Amino acid sequence: MAATHTTSPAPTRRRLSLGPALIAALVLTALVPSLLVSWLLSSNSSQSIDTLAENAMSQAAYRVDVGALAHLGESHTVVNALVPPFATSGAEGERTRNWLKDTAAFELMAHALTQQSPNVPYLYFGTADGSFFGLEREDGHFIVREIHPGDSGRRHFQISEPGDRSRLVKTETTVYDPRKRPWYQLAASTGQRVFTDVYRSAVKSQFDLTLAQPIFDTDGKSLLGVIAVDMSLARLTELISNTKVSDNAVTYLVDGQGRMVASSVKEELSLLVNNKHQRITPLQSSDPLVRESFAQLSTQKRDAQGRAQGGLVRLETQQDWLQRLGLTNNRLMALQRPFGSKYQLDWQLIVVAPEQDFTQHVTQARQWALLAMAALIGVGVIAAYAVAQGLSRQFQHLNRSATLVGTGQVPAVQENAAFREVHLLSEVMHDSAVQLRDNHQEIQQKNTALQEAAQMLEERVRQRTAELAASREEALAAVKAKAGFLAVMSHEIRTPLNGVVGMSELLGDTGLTDAQKDLLGVLKVSSEQLLSVVDDILDFSKIESGKLALEHRPLDLRGAIANVCDIVRVRSQEKGLSIKVHIAPDVPPAMTGDITRLRQVLLNLLANAIKFTDRGEVTLRVWVEKKGDPMVLGFSVSDTGVGISANRLGDLFQPFSQGDTSTARVYGGTGLGLMICRHLVELMGGEIMVSSQVGVGSTFRFTIRAAAAQARDVEPLKAPMLPTAQHRQRVLVVDDNPVNLKVASAMLTRLGYPHDTLDNGLRAIEAVEQAQREQHPYALMLLDSHMPGIDGVSTAQQIHERLGARAPVIIGVSASSLAQDRVRCLAAGMADYLVKPLELQVLGQVLQRWTSAQPVPGNTAWINPSRLASVAEFDDAEGRLRQGIVDDFLSTLDDRTRAIGQAAQAHDFEALLAAAHLLKGACDNVGAQPLSDLCATFEQAASEHALPEAGIHTLLAAATATRRSLEEMTQGTGL
Repeated sequence: MAATHTTSPAPTRRRLSLGPALIAALVLTALVPSLLVSWLLSSNSSQSIDTLAENAMSQAAYRVDVGALAHLGESHTVVNALVPPFATSGAEGERTRNWLKDTAAFELMAHALTQQSPNVPYLYFGTADGSFFGLEREDGHFIVREIHPGDSGRRHFQISEPGDRSRLVKTETTVYDPRKRPWYQLAASTGQRVFTDVYRSAVKSQFDLTLAQPIFDTDGKSLLGVIAVDMSLARLTELISNTKVSDNAVTYLVDGQGRMVASSVKEELSLLVNNKHQRITPLQSSDPLVRESFAQLSTQKRDAQGRAQGGLVRLETQQDWLQRLGLTNNRLMALQRPFGSKYQLDWQLIVVAPEQDFTQHVTQARQWALLAMAALIGVGVIAAYAVAQGLSRQFQHLNRSATLVGTGQVPAVQENAAFREVHLLSEVMHDSAVQLRDNHQEIQQKNTALQEAAQMLEERVRQRTAELAASREEALAAVKAKAGFLAVMSHEIRTPLNGVVGMSELLGDTGLTDAQKDLLGVLKVSSEQLLSVVDDILDFSKIESGKLALEHRPLDLRGAIANVCDIVRVRSQEKGLSIKVHIAPDVPPAMTGDITRLRQVLLNLLANAIKFTDRGEVTLRVWVEKKGDPMVLGFSVSDTGVGISANRLGDLFQPFSQGDTSTARVYGGTGLGLMICRHLVELMGGEIMVSSQVGVGSTFRFTIRAAAAQARDVEPLKAPMLPTAQHRQRVLVVDDNPVNLKVASAMLTRLGYPHDTLDNGLRAIEAVEQAQREQHPYALMLLDSHMPGIDGVSTAQQIHERLGARAPVIIGVSASSLAQDRVRCLAAGMADYLVKPLELQVLGQVLQRWTSAQPVPGNTAWINPSRLASVAEFDDAEGRLRQGIVDDFLSTLDDRTRAIGQAAQAHDFEALLAAAHLLKGACDNVGAQPLSDLCATFEQAASEHALPEAGIHTLLAAATATRRSLEEMTQGTGL
């Protein structure tokens, strides 16, 4: 026992040799990771290969899916060119229905579409009465087939261009009734665009598919016909065949009936059964992959609708030990995906491939990797033994130095090392540690410098971005402020002016003393001057934006001059001045032009002459400058006033410029009048100039181009008559401004109309409906177009929607004088439009016109009946000339408005200019002045390569209202 006790501690004190321990450690280090990697590689190979195969097949199926859907989408694209893919009404709906009526237009469109879409060779339609028309592109030429009720069979024409019927190639002996065809019956039964079942072409060895679109009448229920297109599925088969999935993969497409549609297998997809081609099922395919995959996929779970669930399916086969190790692979992969649901097609796209197609290279790489790993293990064991023998004795000395280097310290050189290699390694470790320390410090310094530079650059970018954003906001604010100037001037200033002018006009009809009349006169003159300033600024804004357009109507030149002289005569008499007018004998009595703008120029020049003349006279002369068609007329206004210095003449026609600042303080004015005159004269094809001498006077001369007109074409001016009788028709006034309500109420009381006033649109709608229920309806409404909440346009639309023909006559009232506001109100169903401030005479005439016992047929706000009346003397007793003009206008109105819309959408400004000019001329022929003015804005904008503010929707609404008014007028007058 004692001997055993003394010898047992000896083994515990023994130390292992560094050589064998190092050898064992290196061998284990080489063996253990290699074996672990081998095990992990083998166990995870199946999952990695499955993921790789699924990704590859999914990408291939996606490419096939996208390409095939794009191919099927060609038929929808072609049908969309004829019938929009959404519910239509109005002009667009009429255009769709017109394809069934206008075979020439359908033939032209089909000819273009079949050339653009090579996979859609055949477009046709059948109608409810049994008519059929179709165009097919066939072997480099085109065939037209058509049949009408009563024909014995379809006729086939080979055409060289649309409309050609010179070559009849075939006449069928049996009656072809499209209503009995599957494509017609399917579209009629579903009531929507639908694909038919796949069928084999009767003339080609390929499958075809038909897309049918039903066309209904305006009620949305009566079927007028069906438009259909045939498309070849040969391109679909070619697409599937050309999509490379793998070397042995098969892709095929199955419809909802389980029959083949297309396949990458080169085989016939139909069998001849009883002399009829019948498509095969995948189970009848000659390819074993197709048969096996479809048989197994048919047993998969299905959803609630009975459709197969999509996704990757693995078709299992027997596995051996090599496959379990991942060294071989003979499994099959199948990817099933729903296809065509976008077009209501219950099809399935199936891709089948051996898994080894995707994993062959991976498997080979794995085999080589295992062999290389085994070789490396053997080499590693031998190398580890050799290295361990040589280094085991040196690691003891280097261990401490390595530890110091690992902690970032600099170890000392082992000067007393017994081995030279150890000494050299010790020096290398020392030098490396020093270099690492220096490099680390240098990297830290450079990182600090880079961070500072990046921060400085970011700060500069931020500052520059802020500056650009501020500049952009300032520019946008300036544009918005300028754009809002028109609305502010037209509404905010005219609204209080309505109260001033209206009340002063009513006050003038009361008993006033002479002193009160003088004060009232000053009030009227001041308000008129303020209104003139507003009009000048509005005209200046229109000139800046290029939206000032002229009218072209017959006018009485001498009457216009007399009217202008009457306006300024009172002021001239107050100053003791005489006005002389000299009109040359050869000046025609009537001419074509814009009477309002011509009077504006003359009135401005005469008013300026009277303003700057204290004694003497003002002379207006008119003469023919140059004869011809059009002729050039000359005008001059001379005065004996203060005159203008020569150094101020060059700036006289500039904005906000006057002859002298001292005269501006004395006589006032905005300095816009002469600039507006210059622009108006230039629009009328002339020029304006001035000659002046200080203390002697000034002479302004201008010319215009104008064509002579017949005096009978000039609309006679009716003397204003103020009705004073009491009326039974009730009037409802709606305005959010209390002053405007008071003005309108006072004027209606003066004119003898019973009336009520309301301050918003909702209450107005309720009041109109309540009056209808009480059988005491309103005959007219004076409706402000700009109100908070529900504005006048929305109010008018709701009243017409609720009451229809029982709605009162609505007259729009607004402080805006812009043309687009007038068109917007009339398009909403308003009968007329008045601009504030209201004038008693004008209001009385409008009310009298719309409350008369026998109003003019149609809406005269859209149609001026005097235009057609002017050609009555050239017409026969039946009015065929005027009826022809109206019929021609109505038959081309839709095409011309459509041309304007297409040109505007394409930004084709040359086509827009031509189309707007053409429609404008047609409007002038029938007296459709509002629509003509709107076309003028499009014409003006197109000439400047821009689009007008009034959009195409406003033009279409105005065209619809014009058509309705013209039809009502012609029916009422018997044309």
